[in-house]
Amino acid sequence: MKGIGVLPVFIPDLSAEEKYRLIKDVGFDAVSIYWGDENKYEQLSVAKGLGLTIDNIHSQNDNANEIWMEGIEGENRQSVLMSCINDCATHHIPAVVIHLTGFPPYPPVSDLGLKRIEELVRLAEQKNVKLAFENLWTFEHLDEVFERFSSPNVGFCYDIGHENLNPHKDCLVSYGDRIFALHINDNFADGYDAHVLPFDGLINWDKKMSQLKQYKNVDFLTVEIYRLDSGEHKKSCIYKNISAEEFLKLAYKKAVKLSKI
Repeated sequence: MKGIGVLPVFIPDLSAEEKYRLIKDVGFDAVSIYWGDENKYEQLSVAKGLGLTIDNIHSQNDNANEIWMEGIEGENRQSVLMSCINDCATHHIPAVVIHLTGFPPYPPVSDLGLKRIEELVRLAEQKNVKLAFENLWTFEHLDEVFERFSSPNVGFCYDIGHENLNPHKDCLVSYGDRIFALHINDNFADGYDAHVLPFDGLINWDKKMSQLKQYKNVDFLTVEIYRLDSGEHKKSCIYKNISAEEFLKLAYKKAVKLSKI
């Protein structure tokens, strides 16, 4: 593992310059950037200028279900993902993280959706970009994609917090040999994707990190963390009384602790 990374979502009280300067100063080696933000190119420029490695981009989450559906919405979703792949190639970013589904009700796996994904895989192969499909709340679509596409450009983004909310499948047993990226976050196993820092929720991190070492290594241990969540959950804003700098320092300290397990 090369170092510690961060996907700093829901830190809204900082400019891109302030946020990435703090991330660099705290000690993080790499960042992932949410590609649904309007200022994504500014974030990319600032992060690169500070010498941070761009581990991956995270594709826009909105309308993820529509890749499986007929009509212009599905075509638009495919176009968004193709744009992500092209941006990765243009800016020398190795991978894009993708959600295959959004919120329920989930559309069934469709031949049309698989055809669109096949075109994404073909483009990713041409551009030498990795597609990291993330575990969410249903496994039917993820299973189908991994069974259908054996391309070395198709792999897994392992979100440990998501697995804690949906423990019906051991994701490492199923997909551990295809890991491209990690999302490290904790929660309270109560149905809410709180994205609190490691050791602040209910995940057994000693067990999880020991298990992770049995599978394919990744370059960065990346924490995907919320300081100020937009939700109403009473446990989702437990960091609201500390500054963004204090929060990032705490996140880095916990990530380093994880890396030493």
